[in-house]
Amino acid sequence: MGSLRSLGEGFLFGAGLIWSFNIVSLFRSGDAWLALLYLMILSIPTSTFLYFRLKKTRTQAKVDGVEKYRSLLFSAQGVALAFWSFDILTTFYAINVTGLAVELNPLGWPLGILGAFSYYAPTLAFSYYLLFRSRETVSLYAAVPLALLTLAMGTMNLLAGAQNFQVFVDTAALATGVRFGLLAVVGTMCLSVPFALKRTFARPKLVLP
Repeated sequence: MGSLRSLGEGFLFGAGLIWSFNIVSLFRSGDAWLALLYLMILSIPTSTFLYFRLKKTRTQAKVDGVEKYRSLLFSAQGVALAFWSFDILTTFYAINVTGLAVELNPLGWPLGILGAFSYYAPTLAFSYYLLFRSRETVSLYAAVPLALLTLAMGTMNLLAGAQNFQVFVDTAALATGVRFGLLAVVGTMCLSVPFALKRTFARPKLVLP
Protein backbone atom coordinates (compact mmCIF):
# COMPACT_ATOMS: atom_id res chain seq x y z
CA MET A 1 0.00 0.00 0.00
CA GLY A 2 2.87 2.34 0.82
CA SER A 3 4.42 1.68 -2.58
CA LEU A 4 1.21 2.66 -4.39
CA ARG A 5 0.98 5.82 -2.30
CA SER A 6 4.57 6.75 -3.13
CA LEU A 7 4.00 6.07 -6.83
CA GLY A 8 0.82 8.15 -6.81
CA GLU A 9 2.44 11.04 -4.98
CA GLY A 10 5.33 11.01 -7.44
CA PHE A 11 2.90 11.02 -10.35
CA LEU A 12 0.98 13.95 -8.86
CA PHE A 13 4.20 15.86 -8.27
CA GLY A 14 5.32 15.29 -11.85
CA ALA A 15 1.90 16.27 -13.17
CA GLY A 16 2.05 19.46 -11.10
CA LEU A 17 5.43 20.34 -12.61
CA ILE A 18 4.09 19.73 -16.10
CA TRP A 19 0.95 21.78 -15.49
CA SER A 20 3.02 24.65 -14.06
CA PHE A 21 5.21 24.59 -17.14
CA ASN A 22 2.12 24.68 -19.34
CA ILE A 23 0.81 27.73 -17.49
CA VAL A 24 4.09 29.56 -18.00
CA SER A 25 4.11 28.64 -21.69
CA LEU A 26 0.58 29.97 -22.16
CA PHE A 27 1.36 33.22 -20.36
CA ARG A 28 4.47 33.71 -22.49
CA SER A 29 2.45 33.08 -25.64
CA GLY A 30 0.09 35.91 -24.67
CA ASP A 31 -3.00 33.75 -24.08
CA ALA A 32 -3.71 34.98 -20.56
CA TRP A 33 -7.30 33.65 -20.52
CA LEU A 34 -6.29 30.06 -21.22
CA ALA A 35 -3.35 30.36 -18.82
CA LEU A 36 -5.69 31.62 -16.08
CA LEU A 37 -8.02 28.68 -16.71
CA TYR A 38 -5.08 26.27 -16.43
CA LEU A 39 -3.98 27.95 -13.21
CA MET A 40 -7.43 27.63 -11.66
CA ILE A 41 -7.72 23.99 -12.71
CA LEU A 42 -4.31 23.32 -11.15
CA SER A 43 -5.54 24.56 -7.79
CA ILE A 44 -8.13 21.75 -7.58
CA PRO A 45 -5.75 18.74 -7.48
CA THR A 46 -3.20 20.84 -5.59
CA SER A 47 -5.61 21.62 -2.77
CA THR A 48 -6.71 17.97 -2.68
CA PHE A 49 -3.12 16.73 -2.54
CA LEU A 50 -2.19 19.20 0.20
CA TYR A 51 -5.26 18.31 2.23
CA PHE A 52 -4.47 14.60 2.27
CA ARG A 53 -0.77 15.28 2.77
CA LEU A 54 -1.41 17.44 5.83
CA LYS A 55 -4.00 15.00 7.14
CA LYS A 56 -1.51 12.18 6.74
CA THR A 57 1.18 14.18 8.56
CA ARG A 58 -1.09 14.81 11.55
CA THR A 59 -2.30 11.23 11.90
CA GLN A 60 0.62 9.10 10.74
CA ALA A 61 2.97 7.56 13.26
CA LYS A 62 6.67 8.25 13.08
CA VAL A 63 8.19 6.50 10.05
CA ASP A 64 11.66 5.05 9.97
CA GLY A 65 14.16 7.15 8.01
CA VAL A 66 15.07 4.25 5.73
CA GLU A 67 11.42 3.78 4.81
CA LYS A 68 11.19 7.44 3.88
CA TYR A 69 14.12 7.02 1.50
CA ARG A 70 12.50 3.95 -0.01
CA SER A 71 9.28 5.87 -0.62
CA LEU A 72 11.17 8.85 -2.04
CA LEU A 73 13.14 6.70 -4.48
CA PHE A 74 10.03 4.87 -5.62
CA SER A 75 8.16 8.14 -6.12
CA ALA A 76 10.74 8.95 -8.82
CA GLN A 77 9.10 6.22 -10.88
CA GLY A 78 5.79 8.08 -10.60
CA VAL A 79 7.39 11.35 -11.71
CA ALA A 80 8.84 9.64 -14.78
CA LEU A 81 5.47 8.06 -15.60
CA ALA A 82 3.84 11.50 -15.44
CA PHE A 83 6.43 12.86 -17.89
CA TRP A 84 5.90 9.88 -20.20
CA SER A 85 2.11 10.35 -20.09
CA PHE A 86 2.58 14.02 -20.97
CA ASP A 87 4.66 13.03 -23.99
CA ILE A 88 2.02 10.54 -25.15
CA LEU A 89 -0.91 12.95 -24.76
CA THR A 90 0.80 15.87 -26.47
CA THR A 91 2.05 13.63 -29.28
CA PHE A 92 -1.50 12.42 -29.88
CA TYR A 93 -2.74 16.00 -29.99
CA ALA A 94 0.03 17.23 -32.30
CA ILE A 95 -0.21 14.32 -34.75
CA ASN A 96 -3.74 12.95 -34.62
CA VAL A 97 -5.75 16.03 -33.69
CA THR A 98 -3.99 18.86 -35.50
CA GLY A 99 -1.98 16.92 -38.09
CA LEU A 100 0.77 19.57 -37.83
CA ALA A 101 3.53 17.29 -36.51
CA VAL A 102 5.26 14.10 -37.57
CA GLU A 103 6.74 11.29 -35.50
CA LEU A 104 10.55 11.19 -35.40
CA ASN A 105 10.72 7.88 -33.55
CA PRO A 106 11.83 5.09 -35.94
CA LEU A 107 9.06 2.88 -34.57
CA GLY A 108 6.49 5.45 -35.63
CA TRP A 109 3.31 6.46 -33.86
CA PRO A 110 1.72 4.94 -31.84
CA LEU A 111 4.20 2.03 -31.84
CA GLY A 112 6.74 4.37 -30.26
CA ILE A 113 4.82 3.97 -27.00
CA LEU A 114 5.96 0.35 -26.83
CA GLY A 115 9.60 1.38 -26.92
CA ALA A 116 9.26 3.48 -23.78
CA PHE A 117 6.98 0.92 -22.13
CA SER A 118 9.62 -1.76 -22.61
CA TYR A 119 11.87 0.33 -20.36
CA TYR A 120 9.44 1.74 -17.80
CA ALA A 121 7.55 -1.50 -17.05
CA PRO A 122 10.54 -3.68 -16.06
CA THR A 123 12.23 -0.73 -14.34
CA LEU A 124 9.15 -0.11 -12.23
CA ALA A 125 8.93 -3.80 -11.30
CA PHE A 126 12.65 -4.05 -10.50
CA SER A 127 12.58 -0.87 -8.45
CA TYR A 128 9.61 -2.18 -6.48
CA TYR A 129 11.49 -5.40 -5.75
CA LEU A 130 14.62 -3.59 -4.62
CA LEU A 131 12.82 -1.14 -2.37
CA PHE A 132 9.94 -3.12 -0.90
CA ARG A 133 10.63 -6.82 -1.36
CA SER A 134 14.35 -7.11 -0.81
CA ARG A 135 15.06 -5.61 2.60
CA GLU A 136 18.85 -5.63 2.19
CA THR A 137 20.68 -2.32 2.54
CA VAL A 138 22.53 -2.92 -0.71
CA SER A 139 19.17 -3.05 -2.49
CA LEU A 140 18.43 0.48 -1.34
CA TYR A 141 21.77 1.66 -2.72
CA ALA A 142 21.14 -0.17 -6.00
CA ALA A 143 17.81 1.62 -6.38
CA VAL A 144 19.46 5.06 -6.32
CA PRO A 145 21.11 4.92 -9.79
CA LEU A 146 18.00 3.20 -11.11
CA ALA A 147 15.85 6.11 -9.92
CA LEU A 148 18.27 8.66 -11.41
CA LEU A 149 18.32 6.83 -14.74
CA THR A 150 14.52 6.69 -14.78
CA LEU A 151 14.32 10.43 -14.08
CA ALA A 152 16.77 11.05 -16.93
CA MET A 153 14.59 9.01 -19.29
CA GLY A 154 11.52 10.82 -18.03
CA THR A 155 13.19 14.17 -18.61
CA MET A 156 13.65 13.23 -22.26
CA ASN A 157 9.91 12.56 -22.46
CA LEU A 158 9.24 15.87 -20.73
CA LEU A 159 11.32 17.79 -23.28
CA ALA A 160 9.62 15.98 -26.16
CA GLY A 161 6.23 16.72 -24.63
CA ALA A 162 7.18 20.38 -24.23
CA GLN A 163 7.89 20.59 -27.96
CA ASN A 164 4.55 18.96 -28.72
CA PHE A 165 2.75 21.27 -26.31
CA GLN A 166 3.99 24.22 -28.32
CA VAL A 167 1.64 23.00 -31.07
CA PHE A 168 -1.22 23.31 -28.57
CA VAL A 169 -0.06 26.81 -27.61
CA ASP A 170 -0.04 27.85 -31.27
CA THR A 171 -3.43 26.37 -32.14
CA ALA A 172 -5.64 26.50 -29.01
CA ALA A 173 -7.65 29.50 -27.86
CA LEU A 174 -10.47 30.10 -25.41
CA ALA A 175 -13.54 31.32 -27.25
CA THR A 176 -14.68 34.80 -26.21
CA GLY A 177 -18.27 33.75 -25.63
CA VAL A 178 -17.47 31.08 -23.05
CA ARG A 179 -14.61 32.72 -21.15
CA PHE A 180 -16.47 34.18 -18.20
CA GLY A 181 -18.91 31.28 -17.89
CA LEU A 182 -16.15 28.66 -17.95
CA LEU A 183 -14.00 30.58 -15.50
CA ALA A 184 -17.00 30.96 -13.18
CA VAL A 185 -17.62 27.20 -13.23
CA VAL A 186 -13.97 26.37 -12.54
CA GLY A 187 -13.79 29.08 -9.86
CA THR A 188 -16.82 27.61 -8.10
CA MET A 189 -15.18 24.19 -8.14
CA CYS A 190 -11.95 25.65 -6.73
CA LEU A 191 -13.85 27.14 -3.80
CA SER A 192 -16.08 24.14 -3.15
CA VAL A 193 -13.42 21.41 -3.18
CA PRO A 194 -11.78 22.35 0.17
CA PHE A 195 -15.18 22.58 1.88
CA ALA A 196 -16.29 19.27 0.36
CA LEU A 197 -13.10 17.54 1.52
CA LYS A 198 -13.39 18.92 5.03
CA ARG A 199 -17.04 17.91 5.28
CA THR A 200 -16.51 14.45 3.80
CA PHE A 201 -13.46 13.43 5.80
CA ALA A 202 -14.07 15.31 9.02
CA ARG A 203 -14.15 13.12 12.08
CA PRO A 204 -17.65 12.69 13.54
CA LYS A 205 -18.04 14.41 16.86
CA LEU A 206 -19.01 12.41 19.91
CA VAL A 207 -22.37 13.52 21.21
CA LEU A 208 -22.85 12.92 24.91
CA PRO A 209 -26.36 12.36 26.30
